[in-house]
Amino acid sequence: MKSLLRLVGIADIRAAGVARTLRGLRNGDQRELFTGLGLAALAYLSNTKPRRQLIYRKRVPEGSALVIHHRRRGDPRIEVVKPK
Repeated sequence: MKSLLRLVGIADIRAAGVARTLRGLRNGDQRELFTGLGLAALAYLSNTKPRRQLIYRKRVPEGSALVIHHRRRGDPRIEVVKPK
């Protein structure tokens, strides 16, 4: 976070992209404009990555293991292996 603040002057990459884009448009500076558009695109792409989704929750006794067998078809098979 500190490196981003030092690099672009604003801690939020989306705000930095918008600020640089507007500054580039206002001053007619292509380098500033494209840098701002790049930062805004990077912020957009980092927010569109797939989110994790919880598919199973269960408390497992200490010392045992949870094995998930997932094949291409159907739902995953979940197996709790208890110590002997």
